[in-house]
Amino acid sequence: MIAIARNRSNFVLRRGHEGDSSSGAVTQEDMVLTREQSNGMKGYAILLIMIHNFVDHLMGIGCNEMAYSPSDTADFVTMATSQPSVWHFFSFTGWIGVALFLFVSGYGLTRKYGNGIDDKPGFIRRHTVKLLLLLIPVYLLYVVVQHCWCGEPHNWQSVIAQLTFTINLLSYGDNGFVIEPGVYWFFGAILHFYLLFLFIRRWRASWLIIAMACAIVLHYTFLYFTNDDTMWWFRQNCIGWGAPFLLGMIAAKSSWQPTKSSILLLCHASLVLLFISLASKPLMPFTEVFTILFFGSLALLLNLRIINAIGVISASIFVIHPFVRMTFYKAFENSELGVTPMIVIYFVTVILLSAVHFWFYRKFSTREY
Repeated sequence: MIAIARNRSNFVLRRGHEGDSSSGAVTQEDMVLTREQSNGMKGYAILLIMIHNFVDHLMGIGCNEMAYSPSDTADFVTMATSQPSVWHFFSFTGWIGVALFLFVSGYGLTRKYGNGIDDKPGFIRRHTVKLLLLLIPVYLLYVVVQHCWCGEPHNWQSVIAQLTFTINLLSYGDNGFVIEPGVYWFFGAILHFYLLFLFIRRWRASWLIIAMACAIVLHYTFLYFTNDDTMWWFRQNCIGWGAPFLLGMIAAKSSWQPTKSSILLLCHASLVLLFISLASKPLMPFTEVFTILFFGSLALLLNLRIINAIGVISASIFVIHPFVRMTFYKAFENSELGVTPMIVIYFVTVILLSAVHFWFYRKFSTREY
């Protein structure tokens, strides 16, 4: 999610007419994602994730992110029909934002580095340092507030595993081990994708399509022929999220010239397929693909400045929101506040802290490593 190039020329082959760009219209000149459209996709992604990770505990609804559960699906349908709430939607579906981040990462890496990387060790070193610059300030905050101030027991093994990007390789029988202090298995997975990218960056789109099909078949294999613990391990590693990353690489190499009508049709069709796949085991491996098609077409059709602005600081929001969530769970434990006021306070706090974190991150990440 932080692999997007800062240079605008790396994203825009042809922007199209200025009037079309400001209104969010799509023309045939829009052959690749613009910087704003990439930020829009990241904005949608982080909104889904940060709200999902807060309300899933409050709503008491599981989701099918790591392993399909018929009971979780039935609970969602029951609550959504008997007590309709937008928070039920975020609780059950918000995890799909991960697929958007991986798509944009695959797209951005291919657009920037697809023609060659002169210094491969330097490429990995720079991206590893950037990941650590994102993580370390939050870990320090977590230790000071949770461990020193509040006296909470601290899982140092989890911290070491996350900072060394090895937590993805561990057993997930104890789910609490994964999420303390944050859902940073993603950073281990994205580092795996950086390594994978070095080997497949020159592949033709046709080979990448075959690789994506293999990733979906592998997802089916784990889904139907393994237990839940093994499925969790699969989904915490890059092999469990190959389809969205590879689709991003395919999109970067594609010469498809969409019209506004085709994008509009794709947006509606993919939304229907997305909802079906979220609650259907046979279509679960295609959920990430339908997610990208829907939110990608939505980003092409709508240019919302607020979503783009959130997308700009999405990496900081990603690392900050688990700390705020953990702190607010304790603070709201005996509170009589309703769900919506709690979410508003949580949302504002995350945005403010993330803005500060992003300022420090940009200050240090611009250096050469």
